[in-house]
Amino acid sequence: MKYKSPISKKTSSQIRPVPPHQTPSRSPLAKLSRLSQPNCVVQNQQICKSNERSPKNKTSNQNSASVNKTPENRPMPPSPHHSDKPIKPVETTPIRGVPTRVKQLDVESPTLFSVSQKTSSDSSLDPAQPPKQSPQLDTSQFTSSFLFTPLKTGTQRQLYSTGLLSPYSSKSDETVRLGVPEEVFKLIDKIRGIKTLYPWQQKTVSLCLSGGNHIVTCPTSGGKTLVGELLLLNALLTRCTDAILVLPYVALVEEKVRELAEFAEHFSFGLERYAGSRGRFPPRKRRNKRAVYVATIEKANSLFNSLYEEGRCSEIGLVVVDELHMIGDGYRGAILETCLTKFLTLKSGPRIIGMTATLNNHKEIAGFLKCSMEHVGGPRPVTLSEHVKMGETIYKVDKTTQDLISVRQSTPLSSPVHSNTTDKDCVASLVQEVLPERVLVFCPTKKSCETTSVMLTNTLQSTGEEMKHKRRILIDRITAETGHMDPAFSEMLTAGVSYHHSGLTGDERILVEEAFSTGVLSVLCCTSTLAAGVNLPASRVIIRSVKIGTSILTRTRYLQMVGRAGRTGLAASGDSFLLGSVAEKKLLRDLVFGQLEDVRSCLDQESLALTLLHLIGSGMIQSSADLGMFMKKTLLYHQAPDTCLTVADTALKFLQDSSFVQRSEGKIQATPFGKAVYKSSLDPTISHKVMQGIREANRHLVLLGDLHLVYLCVPPILEGIYVDWQMYFDAYSQFDETTRLTFTAAGLQESYLARRAFSSNRSDVEKEVPYKRFYVAGALHKLISGVPSWRVSAMFKIPRGTLQSALSSAVSHASKLAHFTKELPDYWALSSVFEALVQKLFFAGSPELAQILEIPGIKHARAKLLYKAGYKSLQKLAAAEPRLLASDIEHLTQAQAQKIISSAKIMLQEQADALTDAALQLLEEV
Repeated sequence: MKYKSPISKKTSSQIRPVPPHQTPSRSPLAKLSRLSQPNCVVQNQQICKSNERSPKNKTSNQNSASVNKTPENRPMPPSPHHSDKPIKPVETTPIRGVPTRVKQLDVESPTLFSVSQKTSSDSSLDPAQPPKQSPQLDTSQFTSSFLFTPLKTGTQRQLYSTGLLSPYSSKSDETVRLGVPEEVFKLIDKIRGIKTLYPWQQKTVSLCLSGGNHIVTCPTSGGKTLVGELLLLNALLTRCTDAILVLPYVALVEEKVRELAEFAEHFSFGLERYAGSRGRFPPRKRRNKRAVYVATIEKANSLFNSLYEEGRCSEIGLVVVDELHMIGDGYRGAILETCLTKFLTLKSGPRIIGMTATLNNHKEIAGFLKCSMEHVGGPRPVTLSEHVKMGETIYKVDKTTQDLISVRQSTPLSSPVHSNTTDKDCVASLVQEVLPERVLVFCPTKKSCETTSVMLTNTLQSTGEEMKHKRRILIDRITAETGHMDPAFSEMLTAGVSYHHSGLTGDERILVEEAFSTGVLSVLCCTSTLAAGVNLPASRVIIRSVKIGTSILTRTRYLQMVGRAGRTGLAASGDSFLLGSVAEKKLLRDLVFGQLEDVRSCLDQESLALTLLHLIGSGMIQSSADLGMFMKKTLLYHQAPDTCLTVADTALKFLQDSSFVQRSEGKIQATPFGKAVYKSSLDPTISHKVMQGIREANRHLVLLGDLHLVYLCVPPILEGIYVDWQMYFDAYSQFDETTRLTFTAAGLQESYLARRAFSSNRSDVEKEVPYKRFYVAGALHKLISGVPSWRVSAMFKIPRGTLQSALSSAVSHASKLAHFTKELPDYWALSSVFEALVQKLFFAGSPELAQILEIPGIKHARAKLLYKAGYKSLQKLAAAEPRLLASDIEHLTQAQAQKIISSAKIMLQEQADALTDAALQLLEEV
């Protein structure tokens, strides 16, 4: 007789947990059946309803019910594959410290939630059984106060049926605050030291839980981040839905994933990052677990596309967008607008929560997002005193009278060592006033950051021996992790000063940030991008110019900069100084007293072309009527309805003329080439050039080494790369045979190098692009061959940070090429080649570090230290103790070690969950 799996005809909701003393079998099937138990009552209801409708499962349901009615003292029926001998309880040995859902279950605590909780005595609240249908609950009767009071059993049962309460909070005597278990606040207190919420935070969270979309505006450092996190945890733990957190930068995604790692470990939910080359499309579908996807703007858009194609958009219950004002930030703002519009077009889309500190035209944005309510946070918890320095006079900004009040005259600080060093803008004297407190100095350019750092190094007074010792340790750490230390940079660090911009490598930036956060470094000279980047609070902020590069500083960016002064929990107050000349008085007054700039839609023909291609390729738009309906939901339509449809028609015409889409019998469809571009997320404006390069490579690909493949992965658009053409031409004569063959196969000529080396004429800038790509490819080829980055930087005269950015861009472009060629029948063989190259580029020739580098925030240098210390896998890191790990890795703090361990545990649990879900799905099909 053919054996039937005990779970082949049952869904996961029908498998009841069995006490250890009644475990029916030690077989893998028995273990898997216990792993499949649900964490969410709402999910159980949906499964049970589908089973009731399905005649096929009717018998199975009846059998399941009869089994459940078996008395506890009655032995369970034996499996047909096992004898009638008594079975010992299953003993599981999980990895030390790694959360697992294979737990010893008892009658009183059947839930698999990682926090031990007793359930209500009411059997109807047993998470292992589908709850009885309750009458529809009118949630409007509950004010925000119900979120702060203990709930009675009957009320709990009603809240389960509406999804406002989950079995995670099933203790009848437990206080539920703000829609999440009390355990959440205990963990927040333990990790961050936050014991109470501001009144406006409590009110905002409770109102956001009432449903609909919302905008939360709050001054910088006002506490809006915690509001967003509580809403995310409510979606995961109470409403049992997945959630997306959208952040503007890769560094912020890495930081947030590290911060949420301990919450994910404690409450056993999925945590995935979508940034750079990271992210799975579509995401893995979990059976009994919810997940939060922390994504950059671009990755969030791609995430929606993949979910829509799979018909899984309903899994997302909440989208939280931090820095909502980024919707007006050029090309990236257009992508954010597109992504949000896609969610808004869904019939039963997720709730959208937008958070920002700098938004002026709230009503327009609220209309676009269909917000039911807008929430304005309370006053800034830490007072901020703003100042303006014009010429030699320092003025205090009086917001009440809208006037500048003269305070004092500034005096330059002379260098005690370098007599030729002058402090013309009195920056050093402003810094010296508050030392050893931390100071951020915002400079208009990267070069200005470095020159200001040199000036402060030569001017500031020396510190004590204890601090010098800590800074020597910092220098040793940077030297050990990067393999090189520039003498001038070392002198800056000794003085407690550093610059911070893209010229530093990721490892260097992380170490500098950590040193500044802990007070080892006192002064950080940085560009304006840091204002919206990682959280680096200071006591004083100095803005050296009213310009950013060649552009005028905006009021929005100014507020982001000064908002770094006096962060909550670190100082009682903060101050800022804006520097300018008397001739710039009007600009200075506009920055400190002016109105915020309105956020305007950035959708134009170029950005809309990519948007429409994605919409047509995924099937969201199939006709001109669909196009019109979509465009009417955009922010562009809310702000410029007369031009919106015209821009859309122009973008659609471009797609047709470029063979990306075609019209047939009134329908708009993507061509095979257009589908390949859409699937790969290539920019349509460069896709034809990419296609031309693929064709040529397919005919003349040089596989004697990796150089030609690396060349193909260098994107056509290069930023911040300056080529020494004379050195380039001299190096050509030393090319080996393989390099020379690759140079020729790429269609490059020695004669062009000679002309560029001996002539400054740049009559055809476009023609030099492939030569620059080959130049960068040579540098990247050295990197993946094991040559240290500092040596490659010196050889090619490319700053280390710029070199690292080029490597990241190459990884991203290689991933796009892998998807692009996979969709083209004539070039499918190249897909696997590019996929392999993605891994080689990402790990920079160190495949043994692959597992360690998967951990958020771990760069190559620290990965090498962990590997050398014996932590060669996720298992080793997950089983480590924070104290021991910190002692094994020099200069690693215990707090940092805890974050690394938590991240490793989550990643390991994700792998185990994926294998378990795959096994259960396979067995159910038997």
